[in-house]
Amino acid sequence: MSQKTSILSKANLEPAEAKAACRKLAAQNRNHLAASQTDAVALLATHAERLIDRFGNGIYAAYSPIRSELSPFDLLARLAGLGCATALPITPAEGQPLRFHRWAVGDRLDDGPYGTKQPPADQPLCRPDVILAPMLAFDAAGWRLGYGGGFYDRTLAVLRGAGHHLSAIGIAYDGQKLDKIPVGPYDMPLDAVLCPTGLFTPVPPQN
Repeated sequence: MSQKTSILSKANLEPAEAKAACRKLAAQNRNHLAASQTDAVALLATHAERLIDRFGNGIYAAYSPIRSELSPFDLLARLAGLGCATALPITPAEGQPLRFHRWAVGDRLDDGPYGTKQPPADQPLCRPDVILAPMLAFDAAGWRLGYGGGFYDRTLAVLRGAGHHLSAIGIAYDGQKLDKIPVGPYDMPLDAVLCPTGLFTPVPPQN
């Protein structure tokens, strides 16, 4: 963690440069966590009831994991078993928000861009009440470090701008937490982060 923190502390780095530097180290760190914490997926699913208690029994949209992302599928299956509807995104063209389609664990997945898997396009569209988002890293204030495509930030801005109330919850290993994430002008903070050890509530920085 100290190596990543030192990168973020360099005053001469612009946010975009700091993010690019941080992504490389955060990806290496997540690869190590994924290889060493083989029980993380099952532990994540044990917190389904806690999510429902706090965020309700609506539509939960997750993601199909790529690279070393922590898989939300056991959690999604548990949420469905508790009466929640579930969904996955279809990745759009660059610059567009994600589109969410109803999907349940065990249903068919088609190939998507960037090595992703996604539900068939003929499945019903939906507007999720909760978005479970993957990440490279997060910090105590709830800022999320993604891959740089801006899909999740754009999606949250569009849905909330249209008056739709929803919560954004990051999915991460506990060890993905950094001291500080570099923030850009269009970044959207998370409402919570769910880790194998439990639900983390961000604390906004004091002015």
